[in-house]
Amino acid sequence: RSMTQPTPHAVFDAYLDAFAARDFDAVRATLADEGFVYRSPVTTHTDVDVFVTDIVTRIGQILDGIDRRRIFVDGDEVCAILNFRIRINVVTDTPVVLWAKVERGRIVSLEAFFDATEYTQMFPERDR
Repeated sequence: RSMTQPTPHAVFDAYLDAFAARDFDAVRATLADEGFVYRSPVTTHTDVDVFVTDIVTRIGQILDGIDRRRIFVDGDEVCAILNFRIRINVVTDTPVVLWAKVERGRIVSLEAFFDATEYTQMFPERDR
């Protein structure tokens, strides 16, 4: 890692901060241009721009904030236990675990683990 390259933890923090602020240009800036992969219980993306558009459309409008419960770093990998504050009629906390791999100062893979029951009821048209 070069002296100017941000640590995986710093890159991941920048991603979460940008996501929570709904600054999707800043979110995009933390993600790799090539080889990006996202997986969750409800969707998989290999196109980084489609992923950003998808999170803007689906999560951006209902996200009230992200609380960091615990973040673990192991080399170029970051694993975070988070609460996503989701506002639909009331604000509810949704526990989410995110596992990220960072290469050359950008996130190349993100995997999200959460109970997708409510989400699939909100977006029943999604095929998984």
